[in-house]
Amino acid sequence: MNVTDREYALELDRNDPLAHFKAEFVVSDPQMCYLDGNSLGRMPIATVASINNFLTHEWGDELVSGWGHWVDEAQPTGDLLGASALGAGPGQVLICDTTSVNFYQLCLAAIHARPGRKTIITDAANFPTDRYILDGIAKQFDLNLVLIDNENPNVATHERITTDVLAPYLNDDVALVTLEVIQYRSGARNDIKSITDQVRAIGALVVWDASHAIGSIEMNLDASGADLCV
Repeated sequence: MNVTDREYALELDRNDPLAHFKAEFVVSDPQMCYLDGNSLGRMPIATVASINNFLTHEWGDELVSGWGHWVDEAQPTGDLLGASALGAGPGQVLICDTTSVNFYQLCLAAIHARPGRKTIITDAANFPTDRYILDGIAKQFDLNLVLIDNENPNVATHERITTDVLAPYLNDDVALVTLEVIQYRSGARNDIKSITDQVRAIGALVVWDASHAIGSIEMNLDASGADLCV
């Protein structure tokens, strides 16, 4: 059977040990093939009850004392996420704020950790929000933002950043390199370990954006030696 045949896909669905989880989400149109979960996933049915419980009991009944249920959850919940989906040990992952806020804070921390260096490197195919944030940081702190032209097929294949693609851009003025784990348009996977090792060799830091990778591929940030990841 050809992997592009409809029957092949249906067979995978029938044999999928996770198939029963589909019933736990709101599916208003069973004929629609929804592939934009990276932007907004389907709503879990349990969310309705959870939100109602929060409004009625934690806010309505408990008021400020209800904060005690979740105010310290950033690290314990982060540890669970790190162990199940990121390959990161305890005490390294926090669930907090928004992706953009966390990305800004991590990039700024990395830059401040390399005083005197003036260059930020990312790629032209990076997610637009990340590029906007980096552009703002560069203007705010008078830094040089360099974009790898990986949209050009003569520079990179399917936008993928390899050590060979990155090498010409690296020098001792680079403070930060930031890339996606998976290119959000092409689906190309960048190698965390080889790139992190390469960047670390010139004394810079890497911030990885795993927004389109977590839950889609197996990740092991500890084994890959990742510096920072959002």
